[in-house]
Amino acid sequence: MSVSAKEIKELRDRTGAGMMDCRKALIEAEGDMEGAIQVLRKSGAAKAAKKAGRIAAEGVVKSHVDAAGNGVIVEVNCETDFVARNQGFQSFVGAVETAVVETSGGEAGAAVESQRTELVASIGENIQVRRWAHYPPQANRRSFAYVHPGSRLAVLLELNSEADLNGEEVTGFGDDLCFHVAAMDPVCVGEADLPAELIEQEKELALEKHAGKPEHVIENHILPGILKKVIKERCLLNQEAAMGEDKVTNQELLAALCKQLGQDVHVSRFTRFALGEGIEKKEDNLADEVAKLAGVSA
Repeated sequence: MSVSAKEIKELRDRTGAGMMDCRKALIEAEGDMEGAIQVLRKSGAAKAAKKAGRIAAEGVVKSHVDAAGNGVIVEVNCETDFVARNQGFQSFVGAVETAVVETSGGEAGAAVESQRTELVASIGENIQVRRWAHYPPQANRRSFAYVHPGSRLAVLLELNSEADLNGEEVTGFGDDLCFHVAAMDPVCVGEADLPAELIEQEKELALEKHAGKPEHVIENHILPGILKKVIKERCLLNQEAAMGEDKVTNQELLAALCKQLGQDVHVSRFTRFALGEGIEKKEDNLADEVAKLAGVSA
């Protein structure tokens, strides 16, 4: 059977699929528009499954705080930076952010799975909703967000206090602290939150480095010094402030804010996503690629 250009255009507008795919789907569905949409969805799911094994380390990380106070941060991956700038991909990222709020950070990925498979079919790349976090609005708490230009690094941070957290002083402190987390990459808020495995790893490195030294020197001097260094370098409040004066720690800036407000303010938590971190990326060899195209071995 034949299908009209108008029908093909309507199906394309509704699904974002390619023109030839729309034509084939309409023919398979014998001109039924809803049936053609189902054909494309099945086809999209099959294509998504085939592309799922391909490395997707590009994309975007985004964070924001909406008018209701919901803090959201997401990472959505694709295979190339070109697709990351695609309007359809950007719209999908927005849908993921909405799903994170609507599911309270639960099944956000499942909520947009049909959209993801359709996007894979239309764009032709593996696309994955990799990770997300949701800080819901709560009494005496306020979230702050920062996205570095290029959307390859984002931060979500939460403060809590009995004080008014909407004032200019708190806003400035929260925004600066978000930027600091982006720049300095702390692993936790304070000393009490330091991961035990990180401490053990640093101890093992120190023992290897100082093997042969007297045990009492290692136990009483070297290891305490290592722990002090880890706390200073990896704990947010103990780090020197990226936005403050030289040698001023975030803890000192926070203490000054508390004094100014007349109330204690605490950093509840933060989440920092750097695009593609932890993903093993494929290393392309340009010489090999050129040789393959030329039909010779490098």
